[in-house]
Amino acid sequence: MSGQTESGESRKAPISGDRSLGAFTSRLLVVVVIAALAAALWRIINVLVLLFGAILLAIGLHAAARGLARRTGVREALALAGVAVAGLAAFGAALWLFGSVMAVQLSDVLKVAPAGFKLVMDQLTGNPYGRQFLDQVRGINVAGATGWATSVGGGAVGSITHALGYTVIALFMAIYLAAQPDLYRHLCIRLVPPAHRLKAEHLFDAIGNILERWLVGQLVVMCTIGSLTGIGLWLLGIEAAFALGLMGGLLCFIPFVGAILAAVPATLVALTQGPGDAALVILMYAGVHFVEGNFITPLVQAEATSLPPVLALLSTVSFGLLFGPLGVVLAAPLTLLLIVTLEVLYVQQGLGDPPEDPLSASGVRSREDGTEPLA
Repeated sequence: MSGQTESGESRKAPISGDRSLGAFTSRLLVVVVIAALAAALWRIINVLVLLFGAILLAIGLHAAARGLARRTGVREALALAGVAVAGLAAFGAALWLFGSVMAVQLSDVLKVAPAGFKLVMDQLTGNPYGRQFLDQVRGINVAGATGWATSVGGGAVGSITHALGYTVIALFMAIYLAAQPDLYRHLCIRLVPPAHRLKAEHLFDAIGNILERWLVGQLVVMCTIGSLTGIGLWLLGIEAAFALGLMGGLLCFIPFVGAILAAVPATLVALTQGPGDAALVILMYAGVHFVEGNFITPLVQAEATSLPPVLALLSTVSFGLLFGPLGVVLAAPLTLLLIVTLEVLYVQQGLGDPPEDPLSASGVRSREDGTEPLA
């Protein structure tokens, strides 16, 4: 009997060892597959960021189509087609009416801005403190700096071309996403375990709601800043005023940093007309953003949402380092995405805290289980 028992145990031991080896191999394969997928995703991270931009555009298109359908009584599909056609028609009409003027003015900005930069460098080199500052900056000189500015001006055309190409791709993706939002939403929800799908649906609603409200607020701010800036520069007699106003409005999509980026070329252009004009331009920009920060933005925040200044700056720098220029442009909505995800999944679901607005006027609300989307 003892011999039979020993032989039975000896037969079981290899089987148990084989099972352990098989389990280890399976886990190792899972780890390798996950690592490979992570590496592949990182290789196409810019494509994923572009997809997020398309989703952001789709949210705006769907919101506009939903509003039009509610007011006219037509189906959302027809309303979306109307919004897309109207948007393209408006863009084409603006391009036909003002395209040549804007092209000439943008060309003037690219030509004049390096001259303004050279004037700044000449002023610095003519001052002992300025020369000391330049000496502390390694490898800088007037000729090299001016050449750099000129090359940046020329390279800006290529950057604008790439940006327009990405915008067209994102726009077409956004139209398809807005046309069938339930289809793509369902595909994403199917990837979530059945027990957590209700929470995932609530999270999607929350993210869509806050991004929609943020888009509305940004659109109001951009139109206001662009109009005020263009009119102000025109009244001051600054060259290419409307092109600089358009640039100021578009760059306001990037919170805080965009305002500084918009003021730099306008100041350089004004500097070629005289230091007094440059000072007036700086004062004009300060006045416009004072009005925006103290009157326009508070009114917008009452119905929309925005990021605190420190968080906006940190997110712009962080996403810019991670994803480049596209990360800078989409830093604010990406940050809102992270904030709402943490609020719904971690703070409400994980910690069990009652629903609370993570941002001013963000509108996070909850049903009885604390997972209600943004109101």
